[in-house]
Amino acid sequence: MSPIQRLLSKLYWRSDDELQRLSQRGVKPFLELVVHEEATAWSRFEMPLGRRVWLWRHGFISQADVLYDVDERTRHRYLSSYQRELTRPINGQWRTALQNKLLFHRLLQPFDAHRSTVHGHLHRGQFTAVDAPESDSNGEAKNANDRTTDSVARVKEYLTSANRLVLKPIYGVSGNRVLICSVTDGSYSVNGEERSEREFEELVASLDGYLVCEYVEQADYADDLFRDSSNTIRVLTMWDPDTDEPFIADAVHRIGTERSAPRDNWSRGGLSAAIDRSTGRLGEGVQYPYDGSLEWHSTHPETGNAIAGSEVPGWEAVKEKLTALAGRFPQIPYVGWDIVVTDPGEFTVIEGNTCSGVRVFQVHRPLLADPRVRRFYEHHDVI
Repeated sequence: MSPIQRLLSKLYWRSDDELQRLSQRGVKPFLELVVHEEATAWSRFEMPLGRRVWLWRHGFISQADVLYDVDERTRHRYLSSYQRELTRPINGQWRTALQNKLLFHRLLQPFDAHRSTVHGHLHRGQFTAVDAPESDSNGEAKNANDRTTDSVARVKEYLTSANRLVLKPIYGVSGNRVLICSVTDGSYSVNGEERSEREFEELVASLDGYLVCEYVEQADYADDLFRDSSNTIRVLTMWDPDTDEPFIADAVHRIGTERSAPRDNWSRGGLSAAIDRSTGRLGEGVQYPYDGSLEWHSTHPETGNAIAGSEVPGWEAVKEKLTALAGRFPQIPYVGWDIVVTDPGEFTVIEGNTCSGVRVFQVHRPLLADPRVRRFYEHHDVI
């Protein structure tokens, strides 16, 4: 028997907790990990086969070897990749309200101060207004029939007025297919790439199932972190099954880079900095280890501006307001909120996530080290 065969045989016959859970819950989550994550990570994260198999056996994929300080002693402190897949059913049928960005926007209608404006919906070349009623130059409401519903004309109209717009699919994650558009003196740009007017029109005409959203202007401190992206905070809230109230499990500040701009997504090359939940102070920023190793930055690697030690202005008020907002939705106990701080203590919700990624949190600190967080996942049969 070859060394690989002996290793696989040992893996097969060892009946530890993770393998028992895998057999009880089905192999679909594991297969999804292999197809979507592990297949692309194999060559990026080099390690002995024995180490890789150890990670698999405990529900982790190869990137955990670099992202986390995980070994036999610490593995129970981290939510594994497999366990993260098991969080998908937590919100039940209400997860649709988070997956569908238009529905989520409607859900937040009673909290208008914390939601961005959605001008309209693009469907098969047609524009349908979503938020504010149409008005003429005198501010008088106009009948929708008096305005063209052509998607290209309406998007150009809003873009010319605001200079920047966000076009995003109703369904989508990780910033995929999000288009940040701008126009200056008749010159168009989409995600930082120049487009001719004709190219821009053709792009808009091709969009189906998209929302036309305002570009939310961030507070000065976020501009100081990195000016060329909207730098959002991902806040993970959970509903405590014992106290019957929501709490903030963790929070990180995402910061754009030249690689990710005009977006800030960690998976696209942005930085993640832990937020001290008591003070709102940022720690060092870190990028996803595309080259197989982590690099920590106390200052922005491109601008030199401070990251570590920066503070979210009005953090205590942000926490209170967001926790109160989460408290209005006990039927949705698990939400990853993406917010933009607009002024001290004020924020706009960009979107909510029903199955938040956890790497962006756990690269800084293990989630399950917090007893309250562990209790939540136990209650929902994730661990």
